Amino acid sequence: MSLVRVLVTTEVTLTHTFYVDEQPTDLTGSCTVTLKRLDGTTVASGSGTKPPGTTGVYTFAVPEQATVDMLTLDWAGTLAGAAVSVRDYVEVVGGFLFGLAEARAKHTSLANTTAYPSTLLAAKRIEVEQECERICRRAFVPRFARLALSGNDTDRLPLPANLAMGGGSEIRAVRAVTVNGTVWSAPEVTALGFTDFGVIKRPGGAIWPAGTGNIVVEWEHGWDYPPADLSEAAILRLRSRIAYTLSGIPDRAISFDIAEGGTFRLSTPGKQRTGIPDVDGVYEKYTRQQRAVFA
Repeated sequence: MSLVRVLVTTEVTLTHTFYVDEQPTDLTGSCTVTLKRLDGTTVASGSGTKPPGTTGVYTFAVPEQATVDMLTLDWAGTLAGAAVSVRDYVEVVGGFLFGLAEARAKHTSLANTTAYPSTLLAAKRIEVEQECERICRRAFVPRFARLALSGNDTDRLPLPANLAMGGGSEIRAVRAVTVNGTVWSAPEVTALGFTDFGVIKRPGGAIWPAGTGNIVVEWEHGWDYPPADLSEAAILRLRSRIAYTLSGIPDRAISFDIAEGGTFRLSTPGKQRTGIPDVDGVYEKYTRQQRAVFA
């Protein structure tokens, strides 16, 4: 299982490799591929293509999507006599914190495409983006979320701010609502109001009926584009994760002495910091304060 982030209106070809005991292994027969939205709607389906000269490798062209979304991509077939199905996730986003070419241009240590192929940089970029979003508690590009929430018999429905839990409180638009199994019409969804801190309000005194997970909401959240200094900091963080060199200082050290005299204290990572001062200083500037909760 893996997560891939792709840009809206962009067609991409994704790859999956099947293994048996760590060895790439071809399926017996065809590879069936199904692309769906989180609500179960099929977006595309077909057969995986096996590139010539490969073993266990299959590709599938994911068609371009007009809006941000989260899709599931299921690869299925018969492997070593058993029916198998593996799921990947395709997140369609409105942008990235930085471009891969931009990262290579700013840090020549990443310019070697043999040592650092685009697939590796793209995977590490997702790690950097997820870490940045967790620390800053916000998305810096348009993104999609879909969650089952619990009604509370009031006109207000708070959305989770924690992106790690699939939330995102800086709402751009509410896309769809289902209440107790009933899908709302477009005019009903359009009539909803929402606040900057992620509370969706029903008009005219109507309430969200109480229940457990009885309301499913789809919404878009995030900024139009990331600030320039944040992009720079994220690229620096990418380099630290992918092209670091051993310094000779023990991994567990928090300080060290030099022969000429003097002690240096090392910056260490934590829940809300990467351990890189130039990165953490920028991230702190854009960190969203947690929403106050009143009993």
